[in-house]
Amino acid sequence: MQDVSDMARDAGRLLGGRRAWAMWGLAAAAYFVAFFHRMALGVAGLEATERLSIPEGALASLAALQLFIYLAMQIPAGLAADRLGPRRTLAIGLAIMAVGEALFAVSTSLAPALVGRALVGLGDALTFLNVLRIGHAWFPEHRQGLLAALAGVVGAVGQLAATVPLHLALDGIGWTPTFLAVAVLTGALVAMPLLLLHDRPPGHAAPRARDHAPIGRTLRDAWARPATRHGFFLHLGAMGPFAIVGAVWGVPYMVASQGMSRATASTLLLGIVVALAVTGPVVGTLAGGRDATRRRASVLLPAVPALGWGLLVLWPTPDVPDGLLLAVLVATGAAAGGSMIAFEIARREAPAVSAGSATALVNCGGFSAAVLGAVVVGLLLGGDPSPATAQHAMAPVAVIAAIGAAGCLAHVRPGMRRRRDPEATIAASGTS
Repeated sequence: MQDVSDMARDAGRLLGGRRAWAMWGLAAAAYFVAFFHRMALGVAGLEATERLSIPEGALASLAALQLFIYLAMQIPAGLAADRLGPRRTLAIGLAIMAVGEALFAVSTSLAPALVGRALVGLGDALTFLNVLRIGHAWFPEHRQGLLAALAGVVGAVGQLAATVPLHLALDGIGWTPTFLAVAVLTGALVAMPLLLLHDRPPGHAAPRARDHAPIGRTLRDAWARPATRHGFFLHLGAMGPFAIVGAVWGVPYMVASQGMSRATASTLLLGIVVALAVTGPVVGTLAGGRDATRRRASVLLPAVPALGWGLLVLWPTPDVPDGLLLAVLVATGAAAGGSMIAFEIARREAPAVSAGSATALVNCGGFSAAVLGAVVVGLLLGGDPSPATAQHAMAPVAVIAAIGAAGCLAHVRPGMRRRRDPEATIAASGTS
């Protein structure tokens, strides 16, 4: 009888594990769709200039608006994750993206296209934080770093999925059928979280309204925690460069400074995505349960792209060696993959009832850097940049990464001093 009981208990544990992964997979699928929408404009850039009758430079306004809306919605998205729960928030996000993509599909001028991309950015903002929220609810603490990294991998795969298939569809059936099909599919997926997703395991009560502090106090308390600020600077310095280079200015930089074709530059940018996908789970696994490893990684991850882009900007000639350029691109992607531990750093000091607000503030780090950096790089590049201008215009990428590394170091050093001070250790333990 005991053996039967043990087998039943083990089967229950296995079933629970499978259900947890199923819940996480449903949330991650919504994020995959969101990332596909996010990167679609970059793939359809040339077609967009022809259809909307706009100069190529105006594409930056579409991309920047989408990033800005995404950034502006982070705090509301975090509050929604805490108060509405992932099931309803993800459904709302998918519905908004479907409407935005449908409007983009039928747009023939810039104004409605801007509205469509703004709606895509708004819906996109409601996805990632809820993937983290599902992970927090369904998995033990030691899995959180890996889960955050795997979410980054899902985004990278979504980015890859938005390249060849979307190109083939645009060439084969055209603009409106392609984007309408994406919109219809996204709209159909709204039912997925509503019908299948559960915010928390059975037996875990949902937070009551009185458990939530007022919004202003929730945000002030979240930012007051050193771990939130630590995660913010890590995300700023490690994800910010990736967003600037990978989503906006990487191809123009390589075309103008290195004399590459757009096809070659786009292919090289795939190195960033592959590095993100490979590095994220490795860093998440190594740093998931060890405070010391997490602290060292948080400084190293932004420091490497800071040094790499500093070297590219200060190289004696704009035309840098191909090996060096590829190494810096890979380092940029690797840092972005590792930046997912920023959410784990913040989560460990955040009450469960307000974890979404803390991770939202962390996510603001990288995307505030992306929006500001993209604007500054664009101003420095100008309309028709020379190779030297293009080279030096990327200096904000190195500066942003360096600021992130410095911010992480400032939050790591107090903890290092406490561990090395025996009297502080004794006092902290309450013994004599």
